[in-house]
Amino acid sequence: MELPGGLPWGGVLHRSFRFKPVTGRLELTLGESGWSARSHPERVTAVLCAALDLLGDENGVSMDRVRSLSVGDRQFLMRRLAAHIDDRMFWLTAECPECREKLDVPVRHSELPVKPAGEGYPEAALETSLGLIRVRVPTGADQEILAGIEDDDLALRALLERITSAADAENGTTGVDVSALSENEVTSIEARVEAMAPEVASSLLVTCPHCQRENKVPIAPYACLERPVGELFSEIHQLAFWYHWSEGDILDLPRSRRRLYLNLIDRTRGMHGARPFLEVG
Repeated sequence: MELPGGLPWGGVLHRSFRFKPVTGRLELTLGESGWSARSHPERVTAVLCAALDLLGDENGVSMDRVRSLSVGDRQFLMRRLAAHIDDRMFWLTAECPECREKLDVPVRHSELPVKPAGEGYPEAALETSLGLIRVRVPTGADQEILAGIEDDDLALRALLERITSAADAENGTTGVDVSALSENEVTSIEARVEAMAPEVASSLLVTCPHCQRENKVPIAPYACLERPVGELFSEIHQLAFWYHWSEGDILDLPRSRRRLYLNLIDRTRGMHGARPFLEVG
């Protein structure tokens, strides 16, 4: 499978990726990733490192590579991971602001639209009052650093400082005094970055069947982070009780095999608990 943008690494843009098989260990990582991560971006990094089997030309994915992915690629991978774990249809519920009726929207993660990277990705040149500058798309590393900045203006300035540089033919690449950029120049930078960056759909346009108003129904790109792990612990308990396997052995089972054994347990319990059709005596 391929990323809509790609990982710039070693002077090459890598687009290939592959997930590991879905095991209980992966599901547990999804559920527990928030316990140790200091921020949401760090949680995404931890989950992708645990879930990916290949990223670019590297088997055994490093945190540096995952952090170097563009924000759009990280969101795409998280949505593909949700489909990898369970791609059954699910429903979004929203309320129409016009008639107040509820809207039920069927969704499948693998069918949601994706905008591929634009021309020049991941870096482009822009002419400004400070001269020619280079602008790149934000990455997971940028998100992790900015996560601790609560003031929006300070966060924007810090982001601009990270994603811009002034190209000097004689002295190499130098920083940009972003405070000297005009409001229009900042807007141009934002527009150029948006045009380059890959994106996943953050909302669906839905027509209300009651009043015909068009509504934007939001859909989070990180839905798989909200998967509860309570059911997984219950399944581990059942398998350990019946087969006397260790937690580690159970977590290493592919999800499909774990469910197969659970179904066999249910069938066995059903047969043992059933009353005979005809009792004699």
